[in-house]
Amino acid sequence: MGGAVRERVRIPVERPDVSDVVELVARVVADWRGGALAGCRIEGVGVAVPGLVRVSDGLVRLAPHLEWRDADIAGPLAAALGLDVVVGNDASLGARAERLFGAARQHEDVVYLNGGASGIGGGLILHGTLIGGVGGYAGEWGQTAASVAEAADRRAEGGVLEDEVNRARLVQAADLAAPDDAELRTALAASADGGPAAAEVARQRRILAATLGNAVNVLNPSMIVLGGFLGILRDLDPQGFDDEVRGRALAASAEGLELSAAALGADRLLIGAADAAFERLLADPLG
Repeated sequence: MGGAVRERVRIPVERPDVSDVVELVARVVADWRGGALAGCRIEGVGVAVPGLVRVSDGLVRLAPHLEWRDADIAGPLAAALGLDVVVGNDASLGARAERLFGAARQHEDVVYLNGGASGIGGGLILHGTLIGGVGGYAGEWGQTAASVAEAADRRAEGGVLEDEVNRARLVQAADLAAPDDAELRTALAASADGGPAAAEVARQRRILAATLGNAVNVLNPSMIVLGGFLGILRDLDPQGFDDEVRGRALAASAEGLELSAAALGADRLLIGAADAAFERLLADPLG
């Protein structure tokens, strides 16, 4: 409770299949039960997946970065651990965490976008409720048409937002190999005065700001939270970016609008997934 991370294990993998994930998680949980979390009761498991997750049963309909399609991870993982398992879209779970414990905790109407290596996802919170849509697939901002006002800014003809606002393009422009977000942030900040990286940052910020201006006009949020490399783009010049977003929106719709980078860092997916699993206990404590 409270959104605190008690223990963390990071295991590098390359496109694991469901059986790989089940085996790894079962091993980690067994180690915790005999060590770091000995004496603690594990109530359930939350799984954050970068893809489309059906809310009714946790079926992963499509996770391109993992090459999963119609993959059931909830059933095999529950069987291996003897615990309830909740599966959700990673960005939706990130939105949940930021709403409860992070940058949006004082807000009821929130637009959340997260940018990572696999693309751009998001979550939408209206009147304090995370909106999933009929199947649970709402929030796929990366698959919306890119708001490109200037022809010179377009890099992918007919492309969607995540084709234009793209982490790999930033990494290439900054002449980096495989940076984490901290390294990318440092490199982009150092190149702010000019060069290919600065030009790419400016291009992506224009497109992202236009997209968010559209979101403000349609949804009228009080807070926009940006995670991953999108938060980096915003934080390179927060005031300039926030002003551009407000300038792209109707004045009335942008009244009182706040913007922020995600406050929970890499913990946001862990916290959101854990909270989703814990919610079942609160709903049925004797079940």
